[in-house]
Amino acid sequence: MMINTVSAQWSIGGRVGGSIGVDIKNYPATGNLQIEAIAAFNFDENLDATSITLLGEKFGALSDDGQLGAFLGVGGTMVFADDFLFGVSGIAGFDWRIKRIGVQVDWLPTFIFINDSYFSPINAAFTLRWLLHR
Repeated sequence: MMINTVSAQWSIGGRVGGSIGVDIKNYPATGNLQIEAIAAFNFDENLDATSITLLGEKFGALSDDGQLGAFLGVGGTMVFADDFLFGVSGIAGFDWRIKRIGVQVDWLPTFIFINDSYFSPINAAFTLRWLLHR
């Protein structure tokens, strides 16, 4: 008797644009909800610091094989500046998996509301990831 187990696919890579850093993304084996984590240095002069963002994303396939698609998501962002800042981030973009490489372009605006009140609209970026265990 064989048991067929389908697991999620993880990827890790670099993010460059309105911020520069490391990006980890989970592609579920079934369904269209993804998880993404970003640790980066933000180039916005008002958020000129290291941040960690955790996002939940809804993926919509644009190709028959599901490797190219668009996504929308939301999550929390912690900024480690002189003061600790916290806010909510939205994300919208396109994701394409080509063999063992993942390519993503997105826009990640953030609204800070704890210990400051600031909207950062400038974080558009390009992400290149290596797909683990494909």
